[in-house]
Amino acid sequence: MTKVLFFDIDGTLTETHAGVPEMPAGLQRKMRELQQQGNLLFIASGRPYAFISKTISDFGFDGMVLANGAHVELNGEFIYQQPTNLQKTINLIKHLDEKGYEYIIETSRGSYLNPEFKVLEEFFISCDINEDYLITDFNKDDVIDQCLKIEVNVPVDKMDEIEDIIKDDFNYDKHGTENAFEIYSNVISKATGVQKVLEHLNLNHQDSYAFGDGLNDLEMIQLVGTGVAMGNAVPELKEVSDLVCDTIQNNGLEKVLVELFG
Repeated sequence: MTKVLFFDIDGTLTETHAGVPEMPAGLQRKMRELQQQGNLLFIASGRPYAFISKTISDFGFDGMVLANGAHVELNGEFIYQQPTNLQKTINLIKHLDEKGYEYIIETSRGSYLNPEFKVLEEFFISCDINEDYLITDFNKDDVIDQCLKIEVNVPVDKMDEIEDIIKDDFNYDKHGTENAFEIYSNVISKATGVQKVLEHLNLNHQDSYAFGDGLNDLEMIQLVGTGVAMGNAVPELKEVSDLVCDTIQNNGLEKVLVELFG
């Protein structure tokens, strides 16, 4: 029976700050072995497509659940997309423009950034993104209806202001730069994307596995048949996971795959 495995990226497949900027060679061999046995491997990331590094995109994953579940594809074909609410997004961007706060509009293939927004530009280029999909010459009115996620950078003393504006209309995470928000539709999570994959493939939950480390992995870990938290995962994720493995720098992911699949 085919199994489907969903992997977060940052802190799970790689951990740049811990000296693991690429997937370890042993992990890659084990993952390819699983594919050769007929299993399917998916990325499940908060990142949009534009921010998937070449190392990850070139590995040969069978599919991707991106932008915290707003974008799902299998073998390069879209099977699900969930844009943010158009009017609420228009209102939010109008407020950001009026205040002069930096933001980036992320769609299924492009990420759109005003070239004057240097803080976000510097941060995202440092994330090993594919700069071919970072677009600085655009009309936001042409892309806003395709928005899957907005990344916002605000002064530290204004974070409560933005949170008050978005908390009832969007889902969001605080991370990236120290004073940044990832804002996306309030009807999705990574679990939403995982569920779309399982329905598309006509697979049961018990045939699914997920691996992650962050709060945005919580719903996904709870949904799948077997949820695995990394050793560096937040406590809340470890509490709801079926297994906790070692960190990526200690080859924890490769070891738990051997434990689960032989």
